[in-house]
Amino acid sequence: MAGKNKKTLQNVINVHEHPMHVPVSNKNPSGVTIRDQHLRRVNGTYLNREEIDSVFTNYDRKALIYPSSKKLDFENCDNYDDIIAVWTDYFNRKFSADPYLDPDVIKALIASESEFIENPPKNKKALGITQITLETFKALQDPSGEVKEFIFKDIRKKDLKDPSINIPMAIRWLFRKKRLAEGKLGRAADAEEIILEYKGLLRSKTDFKNSALKKFRKHYAELKKK
Repeated sequence: MAGKNKKTLQNVINVHEHPMHVPVSNKNPSGVTIRDQHLRRVNGTYLNREEIDSVFTNYDRKALIYPSSKKLDFENCDNYDDIIAVWTDYFNRKFSADPYLDPDVIKALIASESEFIENPPKNKKALGITQITLETFKALQDPSGEVKEFIFKDIRKKDLKDPSINIPMAIRWLFRKKRLAEGKLGRAADAEEIILEYKGLLRSKTDFKNSALKKFRKHYAELKKK
C-alpha cells in the first residue's frame, strides 16, 4: 500500500485551499467559503488536446523512423505517416522501449482496422481510424486505471474521429499491450504477438487466433516487402 501511495504522489500535486464566493445564506452569511484542496496531475503524466497539438507541431523530426510508404493499396494510406512516426517515437522514448515499437505495426493495424477511412461505417463499440473501443477510450483517461502512469485527459468521444487524436491514443494503448505481452512471454514481443495481446488472444488456443490476425499479417508483410 505504501508503494502505491508513493507512485500516486509522483503523478499529482496538491493545490492549496483558496476562498470561493458563494450565495449568502444562513449557513454562509459572509458569502465566502474555502474550497477544499484537491489533487492535480503533474505535467508530463498526461496529454490533453492542447498538448497533443503542441507536441506534434514542435517535435524534432530529424531522426524519425517513418512507416513504409507506397506499399499498401488503399486510398490515403500514406497520409498519416507523419502522425504515426511522431507518436511512435514519442512513446518509444517516453517508455524507454527496448526494442522500439516498429511504426509499421501501427500502420498495418490501421490498414486492418479501417483501411485508412477516418470515420468507418458506424460501429457502436469502436470509433475512428484505429477503431478504439469505448472500453479502451475510458481506460486511457482513467487516472487510477491500468495506464495511470500516463493518461489522456479531457478527450471527448467525438474527438476520436480526428486521426491526430485517435492515432496517438491507439499507440499509447499498443505500448500497454506490448508491455503486457512481454511480461507474459518473458522476452521481447514481435509484431504479431503485440497485436494478439491487443486483441486479447496472445495465449488463445483457438482457430480464431490466426483468422483474427489475417488482415494485419497481410498488410504488415506488404509493408516489409523490399
